[in-house]
Amino acid sequence: MSEDEYQALRDTLRTALDQEADSYAQLSMRARFVRSVATAEIASAVMVSLNAEAKQRPQDTLVEKRELAAWVNHELRQLGLTLAFPGTGRPAILTATPGRRDADEGSRFRLESKDEQGRRVMSASLEWIPELEPIENPPRIEGGARHR
Repeated sequence: MSEDEYQALRDTLRTALDQEADSYAQLSMRARFVRSVATAEIASAVMVSLNAEAKQRPQDTLVEKRELAAWVNHELRQLGLTLAFPGTGRPAILTATPGRRDADEGSRFRLESKDEQGRRVMSASLEWIPELEPIENPPRIEGGARHR
């Protein structure tokens, strides 16, 4: 994008957010919607290249799998994204686990998430990196906060 195109994007966002609001709650809701739309577009834009990059990186050993999982999770966090857990679409992270007999032999990738009760759930394990589906990383719930 050129500097003029970046400025046009900034101007469009400013226009969307500068519209008069009756209250902070109304402006906050509009800002969250704009953020969500932008994040969804970013997730869609990076999905193909993220998967291509991840698939070409080394993933034969447990160490390589853990490094790849850390790289994927880091890259997504920087963009305000996370992964979708298969079947539920809940936020997830990519992990790597050792094999049963040997750390490298049989090492696997898994997606890890939490269910509705906050319990940790794991996806089926795969020897090679699964297809990654980036989604918006929801805002964290502040511990002890009443605003949930």
